Amino acid sequence: MRHVASLALVVAELTALAGLAAGATGCRRGGRGVARQHKPKVEAPECLTVLSWNDLHGQIGPDEPQLDLNHVAAGGVIALADEVADARAAGEPVFVLDAGDLLGGSIESAMNEGAPVIDAYRVLGVDAAALGNADFDFGPVGNERPIALPGKTDLDRDDGPRGALLQRLRAASFPFLSANLVRDGGQPTGWPDHKASVVLARGGFKLGVVGYTTKETPRTTLKPNVVGLDFETGASAAVAREIVALRAQGAAPIVLLAHASLDGELPRSLDDAADHGAGHVGEIATLLAQLDANALPDLVIAGHRHAWMVGRVRGVPIVSTDQHGVGFAKTRFCRADAKSKPVFATLERRTAISNGPPRTALGREVAKVVAPWQVQVKLEGDKSIATLARACVAQGPLGTAMLEQLARATRAHAGDAAKLPERVPVVAIVNAGGVRASFHAGVLSNADLFASMPFENAVSVCVTTRTGLARAVGNFVQRATRDRFPFGIAGAKVRLVRSPTGALVVSQIAIDGDEKRPPDPAKDEPVWIAMPDFLLWGGDHFLDGITCTSTASSTTRLRDAWRELIAQEQACAGPAANVVVEIPLDRPPNPVEE
Repeated sequence: MRHVASLALVVAELTALAGLAAGATGCRRGGRGVARQHKPKVEAPECLTVLSWNDLHGQIGPDEPQLDLNHVAAGGVIALADEVADARAAGEPVFVLDAGDLLGGSIESAMNEGAPVIDAYRVLGVDAAALGNADFDFGPVGNERPIALPGKTDLDRDDGPRGALLQRLRAASFPFLSANLVRDGGQPTGWPDHKASVVLARGGFKLGVVGYTTKETPRTTLKPNVVGLDFETGASAAVAREIVALRAQGAAPIVLLAHASLDGELPRSLDDAADHGAGHVGEIATLLAQLDANALPDLVIAGHRHAWMVGRVRGVPIVSTDQHGVGFAKTRFCRADAKSKPVFATLERRTAISNGPPRTALGREVAKVVAPWQVQVKLEGDKSIATLARACVAQGPLGTAMLEQLARATRAHAGDAAKLPERVPVVAIVNAGGVRASFHAGVLSNADLFASMPFENAVSVCVTTRTGLARAVGNFVQRATRDRFPFGIAGAKVRLVRSPTGALVVSQIAIDGDEKRPPDPAKDEPVWIAMPDFLLWGGDHFLDGITCTSTASSTTRLRDAWRELIAQEQACAGPAANVVVEIPLDRPPNPVEE
């Protein structure tokens, strides 16, 4: 908190100077010097407030995150509007920023390609948003078209690969920011309201905001939707150039609004031990390491990890919040007077609790503008799919039955992509990151399914070999964490060994039917892998180092295939059946494996 200390020092110096001036004046009474005691008047500091959140993913009404031991109604744009109203009522200038992935996710937003969020943000008064990878998920206009026809470009407007996103940009009342997003060859996108940076003037302050989009975007959205775009070349130089230019215009403070994050364990305190020691790793850490001292921002508002974070990178405060607007951050910068530079003062992380109807006029206005969108999809969203006797858990350290069910649904529809050959095994693999929410026990609705799987991924296939399958599984296993196994599989069983270092190593992949027809060890026999098109196009590095001799995609959405299977089985609970982890006897077991 050294910036707070520096502000206090400025005020203390002003107080001392005022005291000296008062002590120098006085009069003589009865031959005795009497100094008049003037109490110095010290002006209160002037402050601005930045309210921020990230990864809204189209959340209109409240989510039900687990806070402590209970599920609590929190988040959504209506609850955030109440928090914005409260901040503005305090009297300080308030700037409202979103760090990206705002458009798609909820059924209301997904079925309308982000339009409800744009309407809500117009009323709420959002000042700027970063472009996130998931904001490219929609493709051309029309929910039935997740990707454009081959050869289409932005010149085809609504029919182009980014038709829906460009509609949202044209309708927005705020700029979408990304300094590192250009066309192949370095030319600007030319899109409406896409800017590298912006200066926001309010209450005598000039806040500079620079946008940044993760370099992983081509591998974390539908690849055809980002064709012809470059997120990587000269990224750090572009950010540095914008920060220096904003400072030259007199903007202060400067915020880096970044849809990107750190890797590994995220910091939890501004007194950040990692920043004083070995330092952080990950995209934001790499980006800031490449900036000169005069090009460092005053604050980083991050996203993409869907996780709470507060810390420092190269001494710069960094914050991110939970997904769906459940969390938001309140950061204040203060100055002694209008001639002084604002310095970092405080940073708070808060939860947007939703205990009932909106409690402020702004909240009610936002609720009113999104109500037609909610009514429009309510009939579809309320449709019942199944009645679950037990809750289904989406993520787990060793996989879940829920993920494997999605893999089985994908495998069942592999023939929608291409005619399946006889006597060639089909193995389905789905990425855990594509499933965003668990299912509660009780009635499961379409809205619940959308919340769990908000992406428009279609069933696809890659024709490879048993060696290719083993390499693909190995690619995924490297992404395993203590809390989340990275995939669900159907049509095969995977046996893994946890090494003394804690890393998982594939020891065996037994394809269904091998016990009746053992594979020929002298031949690398063909295998079809069914998967989401996201993986087929390079997502999550799943196919790195693998040759697909043939590929094909269907128009069958994974969500629809899954809905069909859940309706048949009326269950999805339990542990994974197709993943086994062996723990060597010479080391204690991982607590999650006991």
